[in-house]
Amino acid sequence: MKNIDKMRIILFLTVILGLTAVFTSGSLESSSADAKQAIFSNGMFRITTGGRYIISGKHEGQILIQAERTDVVELVLDNLTLHNPNGPAVYAPRSRSVELILPDGSVNIISDGRHPSDEDNAVIFIQHDLIISGNGTLNINSNFNHGIRSQDTLTIKNGVINIKAAKDTLRGRDAVIVQNGIFSLTAGGDGIQSNNDTNARRGYVTINGGAFTINAGDDGIQAESAVTINSGSLTITAKDDGITTRGSVLITGGTINITECYEGIEGLNVTITGGDINVSSKDDGINAREYGIANARGRFMRGGNPVNPDIYVRVSGGNIQVHALTDGIDSNNNVFLEGGTLRISGPSRGMEGAIDVDGSVFINGGRLITAGSVASVSAQSRQPAILVTYTQQLPTGALIEIRNTNGNTLLDYTSKNAFLMSGFTSPDFVIGKTYSLYVNRQKVQDITLNSIITTIGDNRFNRGSRGSF
Repeated sequence: MKNIDKMRIILFLTVILGLTAVFTSGSLESSSADAKQAIFSNGMFRITTGGRYIISGKHEGQILIQAERTDVVELVLDNLTLHNPNGPAVYAPRSRSVELILPDGSVNIISDGRHPSDEDNAVIFIQHDLIISGNGTLNINSNFNHGIRSQDTLTIKNGVINIKAAKDTLRGRDAVIVQNGIFSLTAGGDGIQSNNDTNARRGYVTINGGAFTINAGDDGIQAESAVTINSGSLTITAKDDGITTRGSVLITGGTINITECYEGIEGLNVTITGGDINVSSKDDGINAREYGIANARGRFMRGGNPVNPDIYVRVSGGNIQVHALTDGIDSNNNVFLEGGTLRISGPSRGMEGAIDVDGSVFINGGRLITAGSVASVSAQSRQPAILVTYTQQLPTGALIEIRNTNGNTLLDYTSKNAFLMSGFTSPDFVIGKTYSLYVNRQKVQDITLNSIITTIGDNRFNRGSRGSF
């Protein structure tokens, strides 16, 4: 009889006889006639050697993995309900690698109570690497602290994962890597976190796919060194920041909707090459800053030292919409627009605007239309821009358009806030050509591009250009 057939028969017997675990390799510490009590002796199921273990049934207690550091343990959760009132429900304090496998059609429910120690403060706590795979469902309820925590790398290949946690829902100290899956994450702290600050190559989050709904009491995604999103669908609400890191944010694709947050996307630098991004924020929508320095104004002249050149926002692709109550895009150095389409609603007041910089805005491609001011467009830009100050404030919901002489719309946007200024740029703009500004489908003015920067009205936010390319 094949091993897989034997496994199926044994697994069938576990359901009929009330047994709760089967292993295809490794060993159990007890061989009591009552298998249920033998496996969960005194509320503890100990795994002491590497191998594959199939766990099912309903239990109160802990799965304790005490295999050697060189051992690989595969834990198959096949319709397991496990609650540990006194600590982590699944705990591996030393094994080099643990893989949780969720079989097709399985629904697993794991929870904890109050922990006696803050060291093992998660429903599933793995001291080293943790991999989650399979197409089943994993429901986690963390009453005390975190949902899933790996002290090295947390890799999720697939699965339906629903977590409610008092603090963070997914946490990998060195890294969190997601390939695919469906996620519902409700966190009192961060939705996804990687917090290793001792090595610049660690402390990162990479998302290559998956569908996420994140509701966070702190940050939606927080990483120490970098956040990279290549694909997937993310809907994020956060009390603090939607996506944040001390290092770099790179978005190459996917759909990102940050519907509620303090700041939307922030890092030392933010690079967007693709994707559909929608941000609604109470402060800045997209922010490039040095961690711990809220604003770098005046630092250009401090001791003659320039601002950190690694601080920038660079957009070369994607479809981006931002509605911010402070700045749509804020950079404590430069902003580079090289491609993509940006529609931004932001203020037209004081030092705040649709785009606000401490350096310059270099426009070399892409499409931009704003309901709000655009500061410091560089004369060294290679694509023309139009900066408009209206004779009176336009209301929320105003439709603004730029049309060519044939009446074709090149840019259009319905504002999400009242505004006094707008900025426009398009690869279709040609110096010497004339274009028309429309508001609510009524022509306001013909505009002839006379230079890289054409200013209409008293645009006090773009008197000269700072910085250099």
